[in-house]
Amino acid sequence: MKTTKTMLCLVLALFVCAVSAFARGGSQSQTGAGGSRELNLVYSGTPQPAEKEYFIDVYVKKFEAQYGVKVNVEFISQADTIRKIESEQDTKNLISDIVYVDTANMTPYVNGGWMEDISPFIHRGITLTKMYDETTNKGGVRYFVPNTFDVYILAANVDALKYLPAGLTRQNVIDGITWEQYVQWAVNIARGEGVGKTMMPANNQGSQLLYPMAGMSLAYGGGFPEFTSAGFKKALELIAALAAGNAFYPEQAQYTAPTDPMRSGDVWLTFAHMSPIGIAYNAAPNEWVIGAAPKGSKGAGSTSGAWCWGIQKGAPHLDLAQKWIDFVTTPQNNYDFCVNNGGVLSPINEVGPLLGTGDVIMTAGNKMLGSTIVSGVPSTQYKDWNAVKLLYHDAFNQAVSSKAVPSDAFLRDLDAKVTALRN
Repeated sequence: MKTTKTMLCLVLALFVCAVSAFARGGSQSQTGAGGSRELNLVYSGTPQPAEKEYFIDVYVKKFEAQYGVKVNVEFISQADTIRKIESEQDTKNLISDIVYVDTANMTPYVNGGWMEDISPFIHRGITLTKMYDETTNKGGVRYFVPNTFDVYILAANVDALKYLPAGLTRQNVIDGITWEQYVQWAVNIARGEGVGKTMMPANNQGSQLLYPMAGMSLAYGGGFPEFTSAGFKKALELIAALAAGNAFYPEQAQYTAPTDPMRSGDVWLTFAHMSPIGIAYNAAPNEWVIGAAPKGSKGAGSTSGAWCWGIQKGAPHLDLAQKWIDFVTTPQNNYDFCVNNGGVLSPINEVGPLLGTGDVIMTAGNKMLGSTIVSGVPSTQYKDWNAVKLLYHDAFNQAVSSKAVPSDAFLRDLDAKVTALRN
């Protein structure tokens, strides 16, 4: 009997151990022996279809394979991302781990205290640009790390070269023509083709119009944002001349980027962000000439913003979020991302040696950095950056409709409005 009881106890003990092991195994299927098994990522904004496809099907898959985990990606607007993270922080119902945000929309995250200090998780041995530190950092703490940035470049369809102003060549376009030459070229194209084929991103939903306008103004000594300088008035004079020459693509008000009209052949000449130009260029490289930003009396001018990664404070899968920051700041991974997003610039110095002869867009942007007047995006200094953007639409629409520089009184009113929006 004693032996029977002993055997029964042994069986029960083994059963309990088996159940415990099963329970632990079940727990590991959720959290893994090495930590979390899932990462929740919020990608703010609206990437181009090709960018989105690459991100999901290639970039994220590489991370998943490297760590044996699942990444859940949510693509939502910039405004909705702000509301989402604010709600999670307020209610302490923390779901999102990683957020992808541009510098123009970063203020609420940093000032709201919604983000983790990510400095310890950035890939070791890299050198980051300091261009955006005033936006990504606060009080000596880094809350976001830049992933890509870009400047404005010129793109011209090869069919437009026959309309170049007298004396100009393809090489002049690559090296950088003047804004006056750009305007004459655009007018020549419209006269020759019977329709305007240059564009500015005139859609006020998700507006990007202020950036090329600012680049034009900077080239003539203007500031950003402001509306009364001689430089900005010169930019408006050029815009009015384009309108007077019927040079603008008639449907440009439908677009915030020139990619689709470039690919359809409706737009032959534009000054725009590297990324949307790069997507169209990479689809048909033999059809396009890529050039530096046009020059004004002070040189070439361009604004520059960055897209950045951050970890939400209290992220439920912090261990994987930390691995993501290391992954995205590894030079090869960052290079791959930049190339597949149209050829935008990398904020990591160590990516430079990875560029090859085929990296036309990135090379054009890098070439400009040493000789171009570049302004960051001072969105953190304003209560509502979108409201600032819409003031530029007011100036643009007035110049286009009247085919003349708006009155000083009109511009002073815009300047007063932008001043009132400062923090």
